[in-house]
This record gives sequence, structure tokens and C-alpha cells, in this order.
Amino acid sequence: MRMLERLFFEACPGCGEASRAGLCTVCAASLPRVVDACERCGLARPVASCPRRARDWHVERVIAPFAYAPPLDGYIHALKYRGARRLGRTLALALLEHVRAAARDVDALVPVPLHPLRLRARGFNQAAEIARTLAHALERPVVLARVGRRGAEAPQTGRGAAGRFANVAGAFAATHAFAGARLAIVDDVLTTGATVNALAAALREAGATRCHVWAVARTPERAD
Repeated sequence: MRMLERLFFEACPGCGEASRAGLCTVCAASLPRVVDACERCGLARPVASCPRRARDWHVERVIAPFAYAPPLDGYIHALKYRGARRLGRTLALALLEHVRAAARDVDALVPVPLHPLRLRARGFNQAAEIARTLAHALERPVVLARVGRRGAEAPQTGRGAAGRFANVAGAFAATHAFAGARLAIVDDVLTTGATVNALAAALREAGATRCHVWAVARTPERAD
């Protein structure tokens, strides 16, 4: 960036050019979008095999506007595995306008918790980084300490839908009541929905009346 631009703009994480906030307009336009997404599961319609029919589904609505594909998958991978913490804000800003209207019916944001061992190894929770930026812009609180993971279950990567749901069943526990609360669960990627549904089940057990999911990206439906 030129010297004057550095005074009034920031560098786009995608290309390094001037940006007012997060990705520049060119890089933002390059993010792959989910076309005609189902509001209940987030998959592009027509949905060949709806995940809500095969598993317990505790989520009322999914907002995940972008497809988990290049270049977005690279940004998310860098955030989670290469320590690019500032990309949490970048991804939140890309998601922000897609959830602004829905925020009117949400009382608080709940980032998907990491197990303490994984949090210690990574140094931060990528879902919490996204949630903090959204919460600040939307003037909603972030719930960070009232729900956690019961144990260090094996990673979800490489598992099929059935394996993912079994792996996180009962993985979350709320330590405080959420009586009557309308919550938005925040995560980076929604794959099968196993993790967010396990968290939603715990939040509902603690009294929440509604659980939405706000994720940056949705993994496309498998062709098989």
C-alpha cells in the first residue's frame, strides 16, 4: 500500500491492497457462495439427503453463506493451523452482513468451545475470534465461560457423518442456566452439523429456547 493509504486503510489479508475493513472488494467477491441455501441445514438446494432426517437436529436455522472451497478454505486453514489469528476478524466481517438481520432474534453468541488441551496447543479459539468481532458489531454478548467440552474427543477430520455425530454425542455441558435464551452458535465451518447439534442439545437442556448456527462456510453436500 502507498503511504497515504496506510493512514486511512488496512492491508487486505488476501492480496495486500488497501481495504477499509477485512478483505478488499475484489477478494471478498472471490469468496465462493452457497446458492439457494436451505435455512434449516445450510446446504444448497435441492438437498439430495437432508441431514435433519437422518440425525437428531437441534438447530432451527443455519446461516453459512460461503462454500468451503478455494480461496476461503485457505483462509480458514491459516486461521486454525498456521496461527493467523487476525483472520478471525476478517472472516467475521465477511459474515457480518449475512447475519445482521437475524441478530434481532438473538440474545447472545456462543462460539463452539475447544477442549482446554486443544485451546492450549492452538493458543486461541478460532470460533471465539469470529464471535467477538460479530458481537461487537451487533452489540450482543459473547458466552465464553458458561459452556464447555466434557472430554477430549478425537478430531472430527476424516470421519463420516455417522462417525462425527457419535464422536461428539454428549461432548458439551452448560455450567449455567440459559432459561429462555435465544442463542446463535458461531463456528468457522459447518460440515455435517454434528458438533453444533451436540452443542445445541446441551444449550437446550440448560433452558435455551432457540439455537441458530452462524458459520462462515458450509461444506458442500457429498455427491454420493
